[in-house]
Amino acid sequence: MAATRTEALPAPWQPVCRLDDLADGRARGFATDPRGDDGAFVVKRDGGLYAYRNLCPHNLRPLEYAKDRFLSADGSDIICYAHGAHFNIVDGVCSYGPCLGERLMTLPVRVHADWIWVALSPVPDQASQ
Repeated sequence: MAATRTEALPAPWQPVCRLDDLADGRARGFATDPRGDDGAFVVKRDGGLYAYRNLCPHNLRPLEYAKDRFLSADGSDIICYAHGAHFNIVDGVCSYGPCLGERLMTLPVRVHADWIWVALSPVPDQASQ
């Protein structure tokens, strides 16, 4: 169920899911183009939300091997399943793999009306919202 029109944020914000639908320690991809490809994802960890483009900086391939499979088995890192690169959940910096020291592209994320929202392009000044 999408947020109602009166609860919606203006572009470039996009609703991802209800806050309660993403368990702590989990990730969820979401469509960013008309084809429905998961071009971005959100991770919820220790109550914090972190959003990234779904692209490995090594060769710009999607990170996950299956729907919503962005994290290591123990949930401690974001993983590129093509190369085995590990990225810190909080800042997106690669700690292991061919792109060591590079980082994932972060996206602004916020909670509004009990929904997780992500901005896919630059956000206007927060004071004007």
